[in-house]
Amino acid sequence: MRYPSAKEAYADPAPFEHAAFHTGNERRSKPRVPLHWTLYVACNGSGVRLRTSTRDINKDGFYCLLDQPVRPGEHIECDIVVPTHEPQQPGDVVYLRCRAQAVRVEKIGAGLKFGLACRIEDYCVIRGARPNLGLQEDGDGV
Repeated sequence: MRYPSAKEAYADPAPFEHAAFHTGNERRSKPRVPLHWTLYVACNGSGVRLRTSTRDINKDGFYCLLDQPVRPGEHIECDIVVPTHEPQQPGDVVYLRCRAQAVRVEKIGAGLKFGLACRIEDYCVIRGARPNLGLQEDGDGV
């Protein structure tokens, strides 16, 4: 398995230039920012992590797409790949190892895609080494 570089982990080169913060009927106290960072998710009590990416994120949670359903209330383990943007090491990333809870799951279209909104309950930062992720590629290679 090839791990993403900082450039791949951070798909949108200028997310804040056109960040469409949620407004109107927004119930979150902190708006989410549309960041597309690589995400590895282990759900349903499995140690296998599926590779996907965040659609948006804030300090309290994130939203992503999965090819399998998760029950609302279920706890998941995940690693979010965050680019460091350090000039000395332009390809460097850190991993946020998170324990999160699924707060909303929605079926997307007629296929086998599910939108997953999670609240981050706890996290730690992993630097300098690629964590053992127990990876399984998502069917779409997301």
